[in-house]
Amino acid sequence: MWHTSVWKLIMNNKTNLKTINSLSPKQKITAKQNEFARLVAEEHLTSSDAYRRAYKPNLLAKNKSIHEMACRVMTNIKVQSMIRSIQHERAEENRTRAIRREEYVLKKLTEEVEHCDKASSRIRALELLGKTVSMFSDKVELDTIKSERTSEEIAEDLKLKLQKLLSDQR
Repeated sequence: MWHTSVWKLIMNNKTNLKTINSLSPKQKITAKQNEFARLVAEEHLTSSDAYRRAYKPNLLAKNKSIHEMACRVMTNIKVQSMIRSIQHERAEENRTRAIRREEYVLKKLTEEVEHCDKASSRIRALELLGKTVSMFSDKVELDTIKSERTSEEIAEDLKLKLQKLLSDQR
């Protein structure tokens, strides 16, 4: 009884049961669940804020009730799957966009090298192209010898070096 009365208080209208046709019959979720998932995945809203925007609860609804209902929607396996799916799609789009941007820049630099009249511009373009393949590394790599020594061995080594230092100063 309590659940029904809270649900009526939270909802302005009856839940829209239109389903998203792009999903397989076993994975169909309501339009509001889809909007909730989109808001969480794309706009990075909290579950409560996404619930408020997707379900448009009554203004008299308490934050606790909204939070409880948002948690119920968020724990729905189909909604979680939709959120992951949307996040995966966005990540793929971002990777594709970054690759295209990189290809565009490399193409323009190559054109600059091949068609520029100024030698300084060609050299700078070649330098930037070389940096894309780590041709000019500013990083100094040091080979360190790792040896496993006990603290006694290190202490003995330090004593010998100190004695040598002191004897050299005399």
